[in-house]
Order: sequence, then C-alpha cells, then structure tokens
Amino acid sequence: MARNGRVWSQHELQILKLGRLRKSVDLLELLPGRSIHSIWSKRRQLGINRLVPWTAGEDEELKLSASTRGAIGIHRILPHRTPHQIAKRAEKLGITLFNCHDQPLAILGEPLADAIRQRANEDGFSMRGLDCELNTGGYFTNVASLRAKRGSGPYMPAIRKAIEFFEAELITGPDGTITIDWKDE
Repeated sequence: MARNGRVWSQHELQILKLGRLRKSVDLLELLPGRSIHSIWSKRRQLGINRLVPWTAGEDEELKLSASTRGAIGIHRILPHRTPHQIAKRAEKLGITLFNCHDQPLAILGEPLADAIRQRANEDGFSMRGLDCELNTGGYFTNVASLRAKRGSGPYMPAIRKAIEFFEAELITGPDGTITIDWKDE
C-alpha cells in the first residue's frame, strides 16, 4: 500500500530500476509528482541503490594511478566513483594514494617569502594555516608568487608579521640584500 495513497506504476518502477546509477534528485524530473523522500523510500524498499560493486579493472586502475594521483585525480579517470568511494576502496585494498602535500615546497622566486614558507613547512604549518595564523590574507599561499611573477618586491607587512611570529630578525647585508636570522639555528 502506498503511504500517500498513490501506488507506484510499473513504468515508474522501471524508471527506478533503469536509473539505479543516477542520483535521486536526477530522477525527480522523470517521476513527476514524486518527492525526493518517496524516491529514496521506494529505492530502499526495492533494494535499489547506487552502489555498484568494484570491478577488477577499476581496482587495477586504482592500483596503477595511486602513486601519481590522489582520490580527486582518480575520480577524473573513474567519474562514476566519488573521491570518497575511491579513498575508501584504496584503504580497503591497502593502497596509499598520492599525497600532493608530501611533495617538496614550491620555490616562488621571492627569497624572503620562500625562506618563511620553508621554515613554516619545517614547523608543520601549511601555507594556508600560516596565512590564517598571521592574518596575511593568502600572501604565503599564493600572493607572494603572483608578486614575484610581476616583479614586485616582497610585501613587507606580511614578512614582518612572519618574522615576529617565528621570533626571527631581518638583517640587511652590506650589499643591501635583506636576509632572515632565525636565531634558533
């Protein structure tokens, strides 16, 4: 018996079965008059879910790609799998996915910002975390790189905040170059 008094037609049930890989919200337009809740309930009642068993080919692709791509990169190869599903499957298979955070820190071309970024990385800070801690609005994440590409000098207010945070000191050499004395090294 239908809860709202409207029985599901064979045509509607066929749409549910054929659309098993589609999201419930995508089926709303194919099933006019049905709510998202009624679609979820009927799918659950019929045992229709979007989870499709992993194939040997998908597992092989996961194993081959894991050393060079993370879950999002593998999602581009296997678009019917979400990054979450990919990460869970890799975990189940004992596969370690590529982690871009394990890569060496990029050199921006702005010596003071590069030195601060390196120090922050050594101390376990992400660049976004450093910017949040110092309230520098993305300077160490990407702005320093953009300024270096344009040929602009360092943004000294952000540099000074970082120097103060790390309890370091700016030193001007005899040739006018500015370097950082980390004091604890």
